[in-house]
Amino acid sequence: MAGKIDVNNKVYKLAAMPFILERKGDYDEAIAIYKSAITILDGAIKVYKKGDVPKINRKMFERQVQVHRERLAYLEDLKRKGSFDGIILPPTILDAMEEVEKEDGQNWSLTQIRRDLNTFRGDDPSQPPKDISTAPAHIQPFLNTDSSQRPFFSLTLSPSAPTVTYRISHSSELVHLGMRSYWFFVKDETNTHVLYALQFVWSNEVPIVETVLRRAGEFLPQIGATSVKVQKMKGGTFRLITRTIPDMGAITEIPDGEMQRKDWSPRRFEYGGRNFVWKSAAAEGKKESGMFRSFGIPWETLYETKRVWAKSGSRTGKMEDEIVGSRLCWGEKKGAPGADHSIHMVGGLDTYFREHLLAVQLSRLARASYPPQKDTKGIEVATASLGWLALAADLA
Repeated sequence: MAGKIDVNNKVYKLAAMPFILERKGDYDEAIAIYKSAITILDGAIKVYKKGDVPKINRKMFERQVQVHRERLAYLEDLKRKGSFDGIILPPTILDAMEEVEKEDGQNWSLTQIRRDLNTFRGDDPSQPPKDISTAPAHIQPFLNTDSSQRPFFSLTLSPSAPTVTYRISHSSELVHLGMRSYWFFVKDETNTHVLYALQFVWSNEVPIVETVLRRAGEFLPQIGATSVKVQKMKGGTFRLITRTIPDMGAITEIPDGEMQRKDWSPRRFEYGGRNFVWKSAAAEGKKESGMFRSFGIPWETLYETKRVWAKSGSRTGKMEDEIVGSRLCWGEKKGAPGADHSIHMVGGLDTYFREHLLAVQLSRLARASYPPQKDTKGIEVATASLGWLALAADLA
């Protein structure tokens, strides 16, 4: 398309470099590169304003510059204080990949099992199943068709591991007539440092059918950590389908009774050979309250399940389940000064899994908070795969 940006150019590499330097502990060099990146990205923005690059793309560069400025000010303040001890570092793709690549032969993270299961099974369901005996030993237990016999993940977590808390705020900008680019910023517990942002586009002509979760150094077009397809089903509920970079196969979250019921929850998925379910207060048989009460969709809570079965007598696909361990992820309205919402996760979850949880919860918040006015493009069908992030800007 006209004005398409080359993601392999030096500007992209420069934008990511200071975050990598921080990760390595090269703080003085990171400060210098942040300054260079701000200058060069600002120059690119001025060029894009004069050219035919879409406004939505240019605004992404402006968002990236703002994050760079905030990081630069933070590092310079620590330097003046004479110590970088206790520095809060935004996650990078290197952090996520290092966790996946680090193996000791005994302990396997959820994402390591996810990767290896995808490698063995393949991502094409039309292919015949492989002989389980040929699979690597560490994934054979997760190929058992009786999921209740698989080793459970939640029982391996240390109850003393500190809870990870993310503070959520939002912002937006007009990028075209009748179209706004929204950002749900994910910050640390102090609500100070940007770690991620979920971006999506609301249009008065096209429903939200896709989102992208971006790490702090990935606010530029055509890159991101986790992409999400928000797929409306016949009954009126939604599937959420995520993919990562690098690709390890799709994770599909499927609501109970999706062809007959409108509820988002319970919604089930497999990750790393284990089975999980999102439950709302209503799905747990509790009174709904809080931020979503006005339209009946409260924050969801994540559990691991041991077994799942059809509810006797249900005509709408209701399921019952047996939970293993305690809750793994949950949310609340506000929870800290200046934050709109908070998302909490137990300690011990790997980066890619946490990013999946953030991406789907914020995508659900996006769709519930900004419902479509209409669908003049006709894309809101069960097979929908493209929204404005792809149709208008090729961002993901």
